[in-house]
Amino acid sequence: MIIHTVHARQAGAKLDSNVATGGGTDDTAVLQAVLDRAKDGDGVRLVLDGAALVRGLKVYSNTTIECLGKECGFFQADHSDCALLANGNPSPGAILDRNITLLGGTYNQNCRNQAHHVPPDVHYSKAKYLVVALAFFGVENLLVRDVTVCDQRTFAFLITNWLKVTMENIRLELPGFIPAGNQDGIHVQGPGRFLVLRNIQGRTGDDFIALNGDEETNGEPSWANPDATVGPISDVLIDTVMVDDAAQVLRILSREHLHDRITIRNVSGHYRSFGFYLSAWDYKAKGMPGNFGSIVIENVDLRQTQANYTYTEPFLFRVSGKHQSLTLRNIQYHDPADDRYLVHLEGKTDIPDMGDTPADVESLVIDGLHIQDRGTAPQSRPYLRAAGRVRRLVLRNSELYCAPGKRPVLLATAGEHARIDSLMIYNVSAENLGALVSDPDRRVGHLETSNVLQRTTT
Repeated sequence: MIIHTVHARQAGAKLDSNVATGGGTDDTAVLQAVLDRAKDGDGVRLVLDGAALVRGLKVYSNTTIECLGKECGFFQADHSDCALLANGNPSPGAILDRNITLLGGTYNQNCRNQAHHVPPDVHYSKAKYLVVALAFFGVENLLVRDVTVCDQRTFAFLITNWLKVTMENIRLELPGFIPAGNQDGIHVQGPGRFLVLRNIQGRTGDDFIALNGDEETNGEPSWANPDATVGPISDVLIDTVMVDDAAQVLRILSREHLHDRITIRNVSGHYRSFGFYLSAWDYKAKGMPGNFGSIVIENVDLRQTQANYTYTEPFLFRVSGKHQSLTLRNIQYHDPADDRYLVHLEGKTDIPDMGDTPADVESLVIDGLHIQDRGTAPQSRPYLRAAGRVRRLVLRNSELYCAPGKRPVLLATAGEHARIDSLMIYNVSAENLGALVSDPDRRVGHLETSNVLQRTTT
């Protein structure tokens, strides 16, 4: 295979735009002609040492786009109303595009001058596609490194039907925030296996990262694009996520397809409405209870700002649907701004149009919960609410401090679906709790405690 290295200026591109403000000459035709060289099986390495104004580009197998600095890259022309960059052979079936690499630079979609969806005169759930910034449908060996995505109209990335995807050192910037604009960050749907997301930073107006293997709206299997798919997701590592006032941090959505062997670690920053939502999201009560295998989430230190979504109460963790094994390890919870739940095991849903998909968890381990609630915000809710079922719940190696006079409850059962078959609490030091466990309707089958210290101070 021949790999053609082409510098954009040498190919005739003017590169007289600006990745922050746009303007300049439309370089779409020149750059697309370079990228089209990969259609016949050769490889292409396109190098940009400036900023190009474009109306949307297609990339094919064995293509590398390399930008030589953050000021280099792409600005999408007004009213392009399509993906800024997409793979050239999108497929909901066989994977047709392989070995695509994006290195460096800024991809600015110019969100305030793009349609949210196409056609724009219908509800987005009935539209042909959402206008996302970077779209990949049916790809293998996708590498994105040192890339900034700015002002995405909806999702910064939409990836479906994939195998072996690595994204590292990604910055999501959103100066053009649009309320209720579906401005997600990295949105991944199934089927897919082997995903690494490492060092993802920035701000989004919706989910910062979404592993939504079973995404649907109004009963349609996938509403974001006719080439988008749904399916299982497995073998995922997400390491180092730093959010800057993101609306929502991480959602994992499964209705029927298995989501398994997922590890998420080192998550920090400020968020508004929720931290982690592991949800079956049974739209219009289709009877799909979710299918979650093994999920580990560790080293979390997220601080709240003002919640900006009203379809559900704010929370740090919320869990619904069937789970085999869920481990939360080393969770920091410092001076909450309101009395949201720290962990909410869902029972009867409070979300309009959703069917009840109560949590049904085989094993839940909370290892290293560190609560320092020294502020003046009330805590009328329990920190941990079990409104669904857990067969084995272990809370261990935890330290809990509340300001004198608050007297909150650590763990409470509530509702018709609530049940904890076996509750084990080990090595816990608590100060100024009102109660370690509140179980007024006797929903806990077996309770065992060891080395638990509670005291009250004034």
